[in-house]
Amino acid sequence: MPYGYANRALLKQQIVARVAAGETVKAICAGDAAMPCAESVSIWARRDPLFHAELTQAQRRGDWMRRFVFDEAKAAAFLARVAAGERITDLVGAPGMPGPATYRYWRRTQYAFQATLWRLREARYGRLKAQNQSRVRWREFDPAVADRIFVRVVRGEGWVRMLASDPSLPDRQAAARWRLQNPAWDRAMRVAFEAGRRARSRSPAGTRCTPELVEEIVRRIAAGASLRGVGQDPAMPCAQTLYAWAARWPEFAKEVQQACDFRDWMLSERMIDICARPRARGLAAAQREAAALRLRVNQLAKRPGWKRARARGEGRASD
Repeated sequence: MPYGYANRALLKQQIVARVAAGETVKAICAGDAAMPCAESVSIWARRDPLFHAELTQAQRRGDWMRRFVFDEAKAAAFLARVAAGERITDLVGAPGMPGPATYRYWRRTQYAFQATLWRLREARYGRLKAQNQSRVRWREFDPAVADRIFVRVVRGEGWVRMLASDPSLPDRQAAARWRLQNPAWDRAMRVAFEAGRRARSRSPAGTRCTPELVEEIVRRIAAGASLRGVGQDPAMPCAQTLYAWAARWPEFAKEVQQACDFRDWMLSERMIDICARPRARGLAAAQREAAALRLRVNQLAKRPGWKRARARGEGRASD
Protein backbone atom coordinates (compact mmCIF):
# COMPACT_ATOMS: atom_id res chain seq x y z
CA MET A 1 0.00 0.00 0.00
CA PRO A 2 1.18 3.57 -0.56
CA TYR A 3 0.76 4.37 3.12
CA GLY A 4 2.78 3.41 6.21
CA TYR A 5 6.25 4.54 5.07
CA ALA A 6 7.62 7.12 7.50
CA ASN A 7 10.76 7.63 5.41
CA ARG A 8 8.91 8.01 2.12
CA ALA A 9 11.04 10.98 0.98
CA LEU A 10 14.23 8.98 1.50
CA LEU A 11 12.77 5.99 -0.35
CA LYS A 12 11.87 8.22 -3.28
CA GLN A 13 15.44 9.52 -3.47
CA GLN A 14 16.85 5.99 -3.36
CA ILE A 15 14.46 4.79 -6.07
CA VAL A 16 15.36 7.71 -8.36
CA ALA A 17 19.09 7.13 -7.83
CA ARG A 18 18.88 3.38 -8.52
CA VAL A 19 16.68 3.87 -11.59
CA ALA A 20 19.15 6.42 -12.96
CA ALA A 21 21.94 3.88 -12.43
CA GLY A 22 20.20 1.41 -14.74
CA GLU A 23 17.79 -0.58 -12.58
CA THR A 24 14.09 -0.78 -13.27
CA VAL A 25 11.36 0.05 -10.76
CA LYS A 26 10.00 -3.47 -11.00
CA ALA A 27 13.40 -5.02 -10.25
CA ILE A 28 14.05 -2.65 -7.34
CA CYS A 29 10.71 -3.40 -5.71
CA ALA A 30 10.95 -7.14 -6.26
CA GLY A 31 14.52 -7.51 -5.01
CA ASP A 32 14.53 -5.29 -1.93
CA ALA A 33 12.14 -5.97 0.96
CA ALA A 34 12.65 -2.46 2.34
CA MET A 35 11.21 -0.95 -0.82
CA PRO A 36 7.50 -0.52 -1.55
CA CYS A 37 5.81 -2.49 -4.29
CA ALA A 38 5.78 -1.24 -7.86
CA GLU A 39 2.10 -0.26 -7.56
CA SER A 40 2.91 1.99 -4.60
CA VAL A 41 5.69 3.70 -6.55
CA SER A 42 3.25 4.28 -9.40
CA ILE A 43 0.74 5.87 -6.98
CA TRP A 44 3.45 8.07 -5.49
CA ALA A 45 4.40 9.27 -8.96
CA ARG A 46 0.78 10.15 -9.81
CA ARG A 47 0.27 12.09 -6.57
CA ASP A 48 3.68 13.82 -6.46
CA PRO A 49 4.46 15.78 -9.68
CA LEU A 50 8.04 16.48 -8.59
CA PHE A 51 8.72 12.77 -7.93
CA HIS A 52 7.05 11.91 -11.24
CA ALA A 53 9.34 14.30 -13.13
CA GLU A 54 12.47 13.03 -11.36
CA LEU A 55 11.49 9.41 -11.93
CA THR A 56 10.79 10.02 -15.63
CA GLN A 57 14.16 11.66 -16.11
CA ALA A 58 15.85 8.86 -14.17
CA GLN A 59 14.15 6.23 -16.34
CA ARG A 60 15.47 7.90 -19.49
CA ARG A 61 18.94 7.99 -17.99
CA GLY A 62 18.66 4.38 -16.86
CA ASP A 63 17.53 3.24 -20.29
CA TRP A 64 20.60 4.87 -21.80
CA MET A 65 22.81 3.26 -19.15
CA ARG A 66 21.41 -0.21 -19.84
CA ARG A 67 21.89 0.18 -23.58
CA PHE A 68 25.16 2.07 -23.98
CA VAL A 69 27.17 2.09 -20.75
CA PHE A 70 30.52 0.37 -21.23
CA ASP A 71 30.51 -3.09 -19.63
CA GLU A 72 34.11 -4.22 -19.14
CA ALA A 73 33.15 -7.87 -18.61
CA LYS A 74 30.97 -7.97 -21.71
CA ALA A 75 33.62 -6.14 -23.74
CA ALA A 76 36.31 -8.58 -22.59
CA ALA A 77 34.13 -11.54 -23.54
CA PHE A 78 33.44 -9.96 -26.93
CA LEU A 79 37.14 -9.36 -27.65
CA ALA A 80 38.03 -12.87 -26.49
CA ARG A 81 35.59 -14.39 -28.95
CA VAL A 82 36.93 -12.17 -31.73
CA ALA A 83 40.48 -13.28 -30.87
CA ALA A 84 39.29 -16.90 -31.04
CA GLY A 85 38.32 -16.38 -34.69
CA GLU A 86 34.60 -15.57 -34.58
CA ARG A 87 33.29 -12.94 -36.97
CA ILE A 88 32.22 -9.58 -35.55
CA THR A 89 29.04 -9.60 -37.64
CA ASP A 90 28.05 -12.89 -36.02
CA LEU A 91 28.80 -11.67 -32.49
CA VAL A 92 27.04 -8.29 -32.56
CA GLY A 93 23.52 -8.77 -31.27
CA ALA A 94 24.15 -12.32 -30.03
CA PRO A 95 22.99 -13.26 -26.49
CA GLY A 96 25.33 -11.78 -23.92
CA MET A 97 27.01 -9.56 -26.53
CA PRO A 98 26.49 -5.86 -27.30
CA GLY A 99 23.87 -4.92 -29.86
CA PRO A 100 24.63 -3.01 -33.06
CA ALA A 101 24.00 0.46 -31.57
CA THR A 102 25.98 -0.35 -28.42
CA TYR A 103 28.86 -1.76 -30.45
CA ARG A 104 29.04 1.38 -32.60
CA TYR A 105 28.90 3.61 -29.51
CA TRP A 106 31.70 1.67 -27.79
CA ARG A 107 33.87 1.98 -30.89
CA ARG A 108 33.35 5.75 -30.98
CA THR A 109 33.91 6.41 -27.26
CA GLN A 110 36.11 3.62 -25.85
CA TYR A 111 39.57 4.11 -27.33
CA ALA A 112 41.15 1.08 -25.65
CA PHE A 113 38.34 -1.15 -26.93
CA GLN A 114 38.72 0.26 -30.44
CA ALA A 115 42.52 -0.15 -30.41
CA THR A 116 42.29 -3.77 -29.26
CA LEU A 117 39.64 -4.46 -31.85
CA TRP A 118 41.78 -3.00 -34.64
CA ARG A 119 44.75 -5.09 -33.50
CA LEU A 120 42.67 -8.27 -33.57
CA ARG A 121 41.18 -7.41 -36.95
CA GLU A 122 44.60 -6.72 -38.45
CA ALA A 123 45.81 -10.10 -37.17
CA ARG A 124 42.77 -11.78 -38.71
CA TYR A 125 43.30 -9.97 -42.00
CA GLY A 126 46.91 -11.16 -41.98
CA ARG A 127 45.81 -14.76 -41.58
CA LEU A 128 43.23 -14.41 -44.34
CA LYS A 129 45.76 -12.85 -46.68
CA ALA A 130 48.15 -15.71 -46.05
CA GLN A 131 45.40 -18.23 -46.80
CA ASN A 132 43.90 -16.36 -49.79
CA GLN A 133 46.78 -14.82 -51.71
CA SER A 134 44.78 -14.94 -54.94
CA ARG A 135 41.88 -12.88 -53.60
CA VAL A 136 41.95 -9.22 -54.60
CA ARG A 137 40.28 -8.17 -51.36
CA TRP A 138 43.38 -8.80 -49.25
CA ARG A 139 45.82 -6.88 -51.42
CA GLU A 140 48.23 -4.57 -49.70
CA PHE A 141 48.32 -0.88 -50.59
CA ASP A 142 50.13 -0.36 -53.90
CA PRO A 143 51.13 3.26 -54.64
CA ALA A 144 51.33 2.61 -58.39
CA VAL A 145 47.83 1.14 -58.51
CA ALA A 146 46.56 3.95 -56.28
CA ASP A 147 47.96 6.54 -58.71
CA ARG A 148 46.22 4.77 -61.64
CA ILE A 149 42.92 4.88 -59.78
CA PHE A 150 43.41 8.55 -58.97
CA VAL A 151 44.11 9.49 -62.62
CA ARG A 152 41.14 7.52 -63.96
CA VAL A 153 38.76 9.05 -61.43
CA VAL A 154 39.99 12.57 -62.25
CA ARG A 155 39.30 11.90 -65.93
CA GLY A 156 35.67 11.13 -65.12
CA GLU A 157 35.43 7.35 -64.75
CA GLY A 158 32.94 6.05 -62.21
CA TRP A 159 34.47 4.61 -59.03
CA VAL A 160 32.15 1.60 -58.72
CA ARG A 161 32.22 0.58 -62.39
CA MET A 162 35.96 0.99 -62.62
CA LEU A 163 36.73 -1.24 -59.64
CA ALA A 164 34.17 -3.84 -60.71
CA SER A 165 35.26 -4.07 -64.36
CA ASP A 166 39.07 -4.01 -64.07
CA PRO A 167 40.57 -7.20 -62.49
CA SER A 168 43.92 -5.47 -62.01
CA LEU A 169 42.39 -3.06 -59.49
CA PRO A 170 41.30 -3.85 -55.93
CA ASP A 171 37.65 -4.44 -55.22
CA ARG A 172 35.52 -1.93 -53.32
CA GLN A 173 36.26 -3.45 -49.89
CA ALA A 174 40.02 -3.35 -50.46
CA ALA A 175 39.85 0.20 -51.86
CA ALA A 176 37.85 1.32 -48.81
CA ARG A 177 40.48 -0.26 -46.55
CA TRP A 178 43.22 1.55 -48.47
CA ARG A 179 41.45 4.87 -47.87
CA LEU A 180 41.20 4.16 -44.14
CA GLN A 181 44.84 3.12 -43.86
CA ASN A 182 46.19 5.99 -45.97
CA PRO A 183 44.62 9.35 -45.02
CA ALA A 184 46.74 11.23 -47.58
CA TRP A 185 45.42 9.07 -50.44
CA ASP A 186 41.89 9.40 -49.07
CA ARG A 187 42.17 13.21 -49.18
CA ALA A 188 43.52 13.00 -52.73
CA MET A 189 40.63 10.76 -53.77
CA ARG A 190 38.09 13.24 -52.37
CA VAL A 191 39.58 15.88 -54.65
CA ALA A 192 39.57 13.38 -57.54
CA PHE A 193 35.89 12.60 -57.05
CA GLU A 194 34.97 16.28 -57.32
CA ALA A 195 37.19 16.75 -60.38
CA GLY A 196 35.67 13.66 -61.99
CA ARG A 197 32.14 14.96 -61.44
CA ARG A 198 33.07 18.24 -63.11
CA ALA A 199 34.71 16.40 -66.00
CA ARG A 200 31.64 14.24 -66.60
CA SER A 201 29.34 17.27 -66.59
CA ARG A 202 31.56 19.30 -68.93
CA SER A 203 31.93 16.82 -71.77
CA PRO A 204 28.85 15.07 -73.15
CA ALA A 205 31.00 13.83 -76.01
CA GLY A 206 33.10 11.85 -73.55
CA THR A 207 33.01 8.22 -72.61
CA ARG A 208 29.56 8.36 -70.98
CA CYS A 209 27.45 10.55 -73.24
CA THR A 210 27.39 8.59 -76.47
CA PRO A 211 24.77 8.95 -79.24
CA GLU A 212 23.22 5.73 -77.99
CA LEU A 213 22.92 7.21 -74.49
CA VAL A 214 21.34 10.42 -75.80
CA GLU A 215 18.89 8.35 -77.84
CA GLU A 216 17.91 6.35 -74.75
CA ILE A 217 17.44 9.53 -72.68
CA VAL A 218 15.25 11.07 -75.38
CA ARG A 219 13.24 7.87 -75.72
CA ARG A 220 12.48 7.77 -72.00
CA ILE A 221 11.43 11.43 -71.93
CA ALA A 222 9.18 10.96 -74.95
CA ALA A 223 7.60 7.96 -73.22
CA GLY A 224 6.56 10.16 -70.27
CA ALA A 225 9.58 10.50 -67.99
CA SER A 226 11.25 13.70 -66.81
CA LEU A 227 14.96 14.49 -67.03
CA ARG A 228 15.23 14.18 -63.24
CA GLY A 229 13.39 10.87 -63.37
CA VAL A 230 15.85 9.57 -65.95
CA GLY A 231 18.72 10.60 -63.67
CA GLN A 232 17.32 8.51 -60.81
CA ASP A 233 18.09 5.32 -62.74
CA PRO A 234 21.46 3.93 -61.49
CA ALA A 235 22.31 2.89 -65.06
CA MET A 236 22.00 6.49 -66.30
CA PRO A 237 23.95 9.67 -65.47
CA CYS A 238 22.71 11.49 -62.41
CA ALA A 239 20.20 14.34 -62.71
CA GLN A 240 22.86 16.96 -61.91
CA THR A 241 24.94 15.77 -64.86
CA LEU A 242 21.96 15.72 -67.22
CA TYR A 243 20.94 19.26 -66.28
CA ALA A 244 24.55 20.42 -66.73
CA TRP A 245 24.62 18.90 -70.22
CA ALA A 246 21.36 20.65 -71.10
CA ALA A 247 22.77 23.98 -69.87
CA ARG A 248 26.12 23.75 -71.66
CA TRP A 249 25.38 21.90 -74.89
CA PRO A 250 22.65 23.34 -77.15
CA GLU A 251 22.42 20.16 -79.24
CA PHE A 252 21.60 18.03 -76.22
CA ALA A 253 19.16 20.68 -74.91
CA LYS A 254 17.40 20.77 -78.30
CA GLU A 255 16.96 16.99 -78.27
CA VAL A 256 15.53 17.14 -74.76
CA GLN A 257 13.12 19.97 -75.65
CA GLN A 258 11.82 18.09 -78.70
CA ALA A 259 11.26 15.00 -76.56
CA CYS A 260 9.40 17.15 -74.00
CA ASP A 261 7.20 18.58 -76.75
CA PHE A 262 6.29 15.09 -77.94
CA ARG A 263 5.66 13.95 -74.34
CA ASP A 264 3.32 16.88 -73.65
CA TRP A 265 1.47 16.29 -76.93
CA MET A 266 1.08 12.60 -76.09
CA LEU A 267 -0.32 13.37 -72.63
CA SER A 268 -2.74 15.94 -74.12
CA GLU A 269 -3.97 13.42 -76.68
CA ARG A 270 -4.54 10.88 -73.93
CA MET A 271 -6.62 13.39 -71.96
CA ILE A 272 -8.70 14.21 -75.08
CA ASP A 273 -9.22 10.51 -75.69
CA ILE A 274 -10.42 9.99 -72.12
CA CYS A 275 -12.96 12.79 -72.48
CA ALA A 276 -14.17 11.72 -75.95
CA ARG A 277 -14.53 7.97 -75.62
CA PRO A 278 -17.71 6.37 -74.21
CA ARG A 279 -17.62 6.31 -70.46
CA ALA A 280 -18.26 2.63 -70.02
CA ARG A 281 -16.66 2.60 -66.60
CA GLY A 282 -18.53 5.67 -65.39
CA LEU A 283 -17.92 9.36 -65.09
CA ALA A 284 -16.09 9.12 -61.77
CA ALA A 285 -13.50 6.70 -63.17
CA ALA A 286 -12.90 8.93 -66.21
CA GLN A 287 -12.49 11.98 -63.98
CA ARG A 288 -9.96 10.19 -61.79
CA GLU A 289 -7.94 9.10 -64.84
CA ALA A 290 -8.02 12.60 -66.32
CA ALA A 291 -7.06 14.15 -62.97
CA ALA A 292 -4.02 11.87 -62.75
CA LEU A 293 -2.93 12.97 -66.22
CA ARG A 294 -3.46 16.65 -65.36
CA LEU A 295 -1.32 16.22 -62.26
CA ARG A 296 1.42 14.64 -64.34
CA VAL A 297 1.26 17.47 -66.89
CA ASN A 298 1.58 20.03 -64.09
CA GLN A 299 4.55 18.18 -62.63
CA LEU A 300 6.31 18.22 -66.02
CA ALA A 301 5.50 21.85 -66.81
CA LYS A 302 8.91 23.12 -65.67
CA ARG A 303 11.28 21.90 -68.33
CA PRO A 304 15.09 21.95 -68.15
CA GLY A 305 16.32 25.53 -68.42
CA TRP A 306 13.10 27.19 -67.22
CA LYS A 307 14.95 29.13 -64.51
CA ARG A 308 17.40 30.60 -67.02
CA ALA A 309 14.56 31.44 -69.40
CA ARG A 310 12.65 33.18 -66.62
CA ALA A 311 15.74 35.14 -65.62
CA ARG A 312 16.21 36.30 -69.20
CA GLY A 313 12.55 37.29 -69.40
CA GLU A 314 12.78 39.27 -66.19
CA GLY A 315 15.93 40.95 -67.45
CA ARG A 316 14.21 42.06 -70.64
CA ALA A 317 11.21 43.31 -68.67
CA SER A 318 13.42 45.39 -66.42
CA ASP A 319 15.35 46.96 -69.27
